[in-house]
Amino acid sequence: MNKLIPAYLAIAFVWFSSHFGGGFASGRQIVAFYLNHHWTSIFMPAVSMLIMALSLYFSMLIAAKYEVYDYSSWSKKLYGSTSTVMAPLFEILFNVLLVLVTAVAFATGGSTITKAFGSSYMLNTVVIAGVIFVLTIYGADMVRKSATVVSIILIACIFIIYIPNIIKFFPKIIENFAAIRNGDIATGSPNTLLDSIWWAFKYGALQCCAIGAYIVHVQACPDKASLKKATIVGYFINTGIMYLTYLGILAFVDQGILKEAVPSLFVIMHGVGGTWMTLLISLCIVIGAVSTGVALVYGTTNRLVNFFGRNMTPEEKENKRKIHSIIASAFLILACWIVAQLGLIPLIGKGYGNIGWVSLLILTLPVLLRGFGLWRFSDDVTTKAAAE
Repeated sequence: MNKLIPAYLAIAFVWFSSHFGGGFASGRQIVAFYLNHHWTSIFMPAVSMLIMALSLYFSMLIAAKYEVYDYSSWSKKLYGSTSTVMAPLFEILFNVLLVLVTAVAFATGGSTITKAFGSSYMLNTVVIAGVIFVLTIYGADMVRKSATVVSIILIACIFIIYIPNIIKFFPKIIENFAAIRNGDIATGSPNTLLDSIWWAFKYGALQCCAIGAYIVHVQACPDKASLKKATIVGYFINTGIMYLTYLGILAFVDQGILKEAVPSLFVIMHGVGGTWMTLLISLCIVIGAVSTGVALVYGTTNRLVNFFGRNMTPEEKENKRKIHSIIASAFLILACWIVAQLGLIPLIGKGYGNIGWVSLLILTLPVLLRGFGLWRFSDDVTTKAAAE
């Protein structure tokens, strides 16, 4: 796999597979953060992913410079003299996101499998937990390989689902966009440019919460040129797929799709699709849920493994790495699985927007300020890199 897929491309695929969770596959996130807002939201996926791309690039530079590949050690380098306060806040933020998103992954994947095959919801979530567990205990290389395979499958599925509908309904897309711009089709409220920009920033910042899941892979290609390639490729993959989903849903805004729980399923049922496409989107939702869970759980697993071996010699730490990985992954997955079974998903799911603006203050702004050299410490690692 390493010979066929360069490391920078594998990192770009980790970004995509983490981003493409059950909420994205269902189309619900595109509606909530973009289509429910001002007509200028058509430009905002590119803005959100630019925020994410810059934050990820600067974060990976810090990881590579200091060779800090778990998010706890990394955050201390990011916050410098303020790390006593800021690093724990970031760690809380990341772990809240881990539990929230992975629990949603269990719930979304479990419910989708139940609808498709009629199997037990609890059994489905156990199976999903098992898959995530197996993929996370075999290390970063396995996570990158699985992310590459998953990303290729998901990209192919999105192309199959949305491109035929975009081509067939392109005149309708133009018509609906004009109607939204003229106010003939109402979206959300408040319907202003500032609201559109605010939600774009919140979405980009929300995705930045998962930076702890990405920096662990920097050791696969720590040179600056490779990190730039990973960021650029990741930006175009994520932005492109977001626009396919956006345009596909836009074709049906005059038919009440914005109120649908699973807009992507509505597209298939009312556009170009059929039974086999319904199964395909179900597969996308399940795979997306698993891929997001794998990336986030592994990011925290690596942190716990380093914590378990903090008082060991390098040799002892390496010898114990596998058992520590198993313990950490099992603990994290069990915690997320319990949350999913408690029925808290409808409640905590509402916290996505709030996590976005909290992340904007705690993580995204500090990373961008460091990256552009506007917030410096004596050992600043990003000023020169940002200028190059």
